[in-house]
Amino acid sequence: MAMIMEGLDKADYDRNYTDRELLRRIAYYFKPYKLHLVFIVIVLSLAALTAALVPVYIADVLDGLEDGLSDSDLQNLVLLVLVAAVIGFIMNIFSQELTARAVQGTVVDIREDAFNALLERDMSFFDEQPTGRLASRVANDTNDFGQTVIMTSQFAGQLFVFFFMIVFLSMRSLKLTLLVLMFAPLIMLATNLYRRIARRISLASSRIMAKVNALIQETNSGIYVAKSFRAEESIYSEFNAMNDTSYRINLKKGWILTSIWPVVNVLFNSAVAAIVYFGGVELLGETSILSPVFNLLPGRDFTIGEWFLFLLGLWLIFFPLMSIASFWSIFQQGLAASERVFSMIDAENKVLQYDTKVIDDMKGEIEFKNLTFGYNNETMVLRDFNFHLQPGEKVAIVGHTGAGKSTIAKLISRFYEFQDGEILIDGENIRSLDLEAYRNKLSLISQEVFLWNSSIKDNLLYGADIDDEDAEAKLTDVLHKVDAMDWIDRLDKGINTQVGERGSLLSMGQRQLIAFARILLRDPAILIMDEATASVDPFTEVKIQNATDIILKGRSSIVIAHRLSTIRKCDRIIVMRDGTIIEQGSHEQLLANKGHYAELYDTYYRHQSLEYIESLAN
Repeated sequence: MAMIMEGLDKADYDRNYTDRELLRRIAYYFKPYKLHLVFIVIVLSLAALTAALVPVYIADVLDGLEDGLSDSDLQNLVLLVLVAAVIGFIMNIFSQELTARAVQGTVVDIREDAFNALLERDMSFFDEQPTGRLASRVANDTNDFGQTVIMTSQFAGQLFVFFFMIVFLSMRSLKLTLLVLMFAPLIMLATNLYRRIARRISLASSRIMAKVNALIQETNSGIYVAKSFRAEESIYSEFNAMNDTSYRINLKKGWILTSIWPVVNVLFNSAVAAIVYFGGVELLGETSILSPVFNLLPGRDFTIGEWFLFLLGLWLIFFPLMSIASFWSIFQQGLAASERVFSMIDAENKVLQYDTKVIDDMKGEIEFKNLTFGYNNETMVLRDFNFHLQPGEKVAIVGHTGAGKSTIAKLISRFYEFQDGEILIDGENIRSLDLEAYRNKLSLISQEVFLWNSSIKDNLLYGADIDDEDAEAKLTDVLHKVDAMDWIDRLDKGINTQVGERGSLLSMGQRQLIAFARILLRDPAILIMDEATASVDPFTEVKIQNATDIILKGRSSIVIAHRLSTIRKCDRIIVMRDGTIIEQGSHEQLLANKGHYAELYDTYYRHQSLEYIESLAN
């Protein structure tokens, strides 16, 4: 077991809940459907009572055979069985309909909460968790939970039958009823022994499937890279190893979940043999090893009909107890699924706000005061970092990879929690701001522009608060401003053209123009361009530069760029190395200083300058 479970450790945010905590949490989600639950209990009780009365009536008919079986008795017996079958059928339809409505409604509510919790997690959470596993928790685990609740309702119906049969049998023979109940603890004990193992193996099964899903999703996302580097065989080997682990876990799971049945069958057959023997002895008026005990209990003479009733009712009594074996494992699987979902819902963000202030008229002033930050507590990216951006100022940040440029953008966006110091927005501590309102005033354009698999129009309107009546005119206006309407008009469906997954049907430059137009629609107070023009195709480079000038105008901007033309147009350039600002000033000032910026210029930017191009021409 230990070897099979290896590598399937729970996620960092996973929690251990007791069964009582899980059941209390589940009950909370069923509160809106309590009326459904009341009707389900009523319907299941009626169906169980009907099922239990049938063998009782048959036993009474058998006891009346001494006077002979008349046609009316036979007709009444057949009619009763048919009526019971019809009632059971109708009750079953009602119970399944009501259960489906309550369960699916609850599953939808839990899934909505899980997805909403996923949206509220900060970026560090997604850095640490594979997307495939998260998708598995939102979709697969909530579905497994729903199936478990349906099985629970079916099992509840069997327990009602068990209760009614025990009542009816005890009214006929308390002695044999106690004999039957002697086997119940043995069955309960046998099923309870599988409890912890069933929970553990169910969790392992869910986790390995989450890892398989994560690998499949990651492979699909990176299939271009995989094929470029001929890594298909390596990826297949990794998948094959996971698949083999899944096979061994589920084989173990199947063995555990099915091995209980032979044990329960032995106990059931032992109970049948005991009823046959001791019931027959009781019926014949003879003595047995239990006669001294039976004589102490009250009871009248035993009849052959009641003997038959016990044999027939034995199955109705023991079937729910036998079902506990399979039900308990399924129930544990459902609890394990709910535990995984609730763990994700209850995961705590590292980014914490202590207030919900809203800056109505944001100017865009940003100040870092003695800020210390690291993606983990062992390695700090920024130490005692200070930086001040005036309202409306455009600042370019340059430096080698790992200098901390993108980290600044992520901290301003409040994607990560910093360890020490302060970030002030218009003089307010960033931790005191309402994040939703703050981010509505901020826009970030990254190097890899992401577009939803929808139309150009839908992507432009994403996150924009625009009335439908004004949408068409505003979209056309911003697209003209970024010089994108010419190529959009040439598309078959124009602005309603589908862009494909992640915008794959558009070129990189076209995607960036769409992103720039989206910025103009939102009109943020703060704009961050994180190397957004690093991968521009030559055909649209001029358009990108013009669009960049437009979106930077009149707003506080931080530009992390590889394009010299973009950097030179900024009000100030700050040069970073190892998380520290080592130089700052204009392009001309920094070149004149012949410091680190001059080195960066010679390495990255000189070949983009007009002087360099003219020198090549000469």
